[in-house]
Formats: sequence, C-alpha cells, structure tokens
Amino acid sequence: MNIRRLIMVAVMWCAFSISATAEAARYDLSLGKYFSDSCDLSCAQQQFEGLMRELGQISSPVFLAPAETLGLNGFTFSFEGTVVPISKNESFWTDATEGTPGSVLFIPRLHVRKGLPFSFEVGTQLSYIPESELFNLGAEVKWALNEGFYFIPDLAFRVAMNHMVGAKDFELTTGGWDVSISKAFGVGGMLALTPYAGYNMLFVHASSHVVVAINPDNTFTNWVFSEVNWQNNVFHRFFVGLRLTTFIFQVVAEGAFTLDGVSMFSFKLGFDY
Repeated sequence: MNIRRLIMVAVMWCAFSISATAEAARYDLSLGKYFSDSCDLSCAQQQFEGLMRELGQISSPVFLAPAETLGLNGFTFSFEGTVVPISKNESFWTDATEGTPGSVLFIPRLHVRKGLPFSFEVGTQLSYIPESELFNLGAEVKWALNEGFYFIPDLAFRVAMNHMVGAKDFELTTGGWDVSISKAFGVGGMLALTPYAGYNMLFVHASSHVVVAINPDNTFTNWVFSEVNWQNNVFHRFFVGLRLTTFIFQVVAEGAFTLDGVSMFSFKLGFDY
C-alpha cells in the first residue's frame, strides 16, 4: 500500500465523518440548556466545569507508541481508535446533548509521525467525536533520551497538545507531557513485540463563548462561563501498551488509566516507511 493510497483512504474517512454529522448530532453540545428553573447561574457553572473536565480527558492526546523514535528517515501513518466510558447519567451530559448520551464513546483518529535527527520525532493527528461536529487537531514532539541499546530499555520524553474545533459554545485545549519506557523483543525472526509503559501529566483548559440561555419567562440572557483553568485541572495518567511489528505493519493495544478520572482503551493499525 503506497502513500498516495493511504492519503486517499484518509480523505475518504474524513469526508464520511463530516457527512455523518449532517445525519446525527447527538453530541453537538448546547450549553444554554443548563439554565432552567432548577439550575441557576452557579449550578450552570458547575455543569460547564464538569463537562469540560470529562470531555477534555476524552479528547486528550493518546500515546500508542513505545519510547523509541522512528529514526532520521522514518515515517509512520496509522489509523487509531479509542473506546472510553463516559458519565452518561450526569446532568452535564444529559442536559447538553441532543437525546440520550451513550455509555461509551468510540473516537476514530488519523495519526502521522516523522523521525528527525538526534532522536527527535514530531507528529500530528486528527480525531473526531462521532455524531457531532467536534474534531480534535493535535501536535506532538518526542525526544528519546536513550534508545537502541541491547540491554538497556528505551526512554523518551514527549510534549503533546490537542485543540477542539467545531464547538459553538466553548473552546477546549488539552495537553501535557509524558515519559515512557519500552523494550523490544524478537519473536521467531519475523515479529517484534515491544511492551511499554509510562506516566503522563495532563492539563485541561476551557473557555466559554457567549451562551444564549432561555429564561422561564421566555426571555433570553447572554452568559459567559468562567474559565476552566489548566492550573486547577491537572490529571495524572498511567499507560501501558504492547506493539506487534512485522515487515512495515504494526498493531498496538493500549490502556490509559487516570487516578481520579476517565480511563481509555485504544488500538492502532499502522504502516512504517
């Protein structure tokens, strides 16, 4: 499969995702629905903060790679997916969505990474929240402090950031840094298994656009929620994964676990060049 064909598949995937938003928009979030007879301004602010914290974790950068970098001439293109449970019964979901939210979200993703000199690597990704107009654009930089030694595990440091586009009522940015360790093992001369693990400090920052709220007397009020500051919304995540590589193909499975928040389960089908 050559690069042109991969690009064509990616374009078709994006077109399908965008067309799907016209048919169903369950997760096109409307924050003006928070205001009601039973929910005043303080209540609505708490709803906004709860939604942004959980949505931020759901849309945060994933890892899906061991500590080793791709090398100077390395390039990888991958299709990824994340399955993540959400607090579907919480009012910050039920009051903002069109219809009943599901118990889990499946988030598809396209991910491209390129190796650079001196054990550096850069990458970009595009993910999509199904049944919505919400997309995430991401960028990352990784540096392998140690890689390629036979007896010593690889060790890497990465900085990554995602920004959500398509939301009418808010701006959401997530990002942070992580450190990972991994070691590759050959299997039968044809396969390579690479287990990896790491720690991630995740920051979530969100701000509100002007939200139009309908009052009980059918009048309208314009309201702007207070910011969800990244300094006060820090999440500590641990991740473990396993990569299987053969020829130019690789398959990765991963779990990311937050001490006091959302856990995510991801997989990847990738192509190395």
